[in-house]
Amino acid sequence: MIPASYKPKKKFMELAISEAKLAGDRGDYPIGAVITRLVGKREVVISSAGNRVKTSGSSIKHVELETLKYVCSGYGRYLPDFVLYSTHEPCAMCAGACVWSRIGAVVYGVSQEDIAAYGRKCGTEDYKWRACLISCKFVFRKGNHRIPVIGGFLRKECQKLFSYKTTRK
Repeated sequence: MIPASYKPKKKFMELAISEAKLAGDRGDYPIGAVITRLVGKREVVISSAGNRVKTSGSSIKHVELETLKYVCSGYGRYLPDFVLYSTHEPCAMCAGACVWSRIGAVVYGVSQEDIAAYGRKCGTEDYKWRACLISCKFVFRKGNHRIPVIGGFLRKECQKLFSYKTTRK
């Protein structure tokens, strides 16, 4: 179990941001996730990835869901000693996967409200930035999954991903 006093680490969210930029570079939504595991007093990276919704052609290939599936395949069905870092708040689908996998904690950058507001203002036909305005905390509460949730972590850095443009030629 992850203690309620858990403090997220900047380096793990920075890795998620790097993964988000790689996703953007390949033409996908720039969203990244990292899953870490607490081992004694250490926290180690188990998996990191960028979103593949656009490049896979599947609307359910959210990076949080895909990293959870990957980690569960190697570490088992339940992940109480693991932390999900995501540049964007997990949607209701991904939060549900967190409930089913019994993830130990969630740390995210921008909220569903931030995503929706950006989409309304700056969304395009190619990058709509739609949001499901159901907070992950609500899904966890309804799923009887009481875990630490830290939102708004490195929010300003994660907000920059909305307008991330690749520097590759």
